[in-house]
Amino acid sequence: MMKDEFIGYKQLVRLVFRRDRVRIAFWLLGLVSISIVIALAYPQLFSSMEENLAMAETMKNPAMIAMVGPGYGFDNYTTGPMFSHSMLLFTALTAGIMNILLVTRHTRRDEEEGRIEMIRSLPVGKLASLRATLTVYFIVNLVLAVVTGLGLTVLGIESMGFVGSFLYGAVL
Repeated sequence: MMKDEFIGYKQLVRLVFRRDRVRIAFWLLGLVSISIVIALAYPQLFSSMEENLAMAETMKNPAMIAMVGPGYGFDNYTTGPMFSHSMLLFTALTAGIMNILLVTRHTRRDEEEGRIEMIRSLPVGKLASLRATLTVYFIVNLVLAVVTGLGLTVLGIESMGFVGSFLYGAVL
């Protein structure tokens, strides 16, 4: 009986990908390119250890702690911790907004515009549309994590190794 609720979701996965292929590409390209461009800019913005330590002192400010959380590695504040500490919150918020907008498009908006009723008139399960939407955006977030991790790894920036780069991508 449970299997009947998901019948036809594979066809709906293809439909969701087809409907949002341009949106998904723009969001992924935007998020990954912003992360990479900003990561490339950090070594030029903070070129000396004195500038890095000044940024570390800024991150110890109670207002910054309230905004981005407590920091780590302030004794040797290099590009990797500095980038992840200052950019992770903003990039994660943007990724969250991406997910909200894209998932809402295939759930609430489709329901309001009557597409869900049309889809349910076909031989599909009651929960197939929701499962297809969640499957697609799980894959999109997985691609975001892998591409961001690869992009940051390829940059070869000091203290942003393979593990740290993929951890940053996975947190998104």
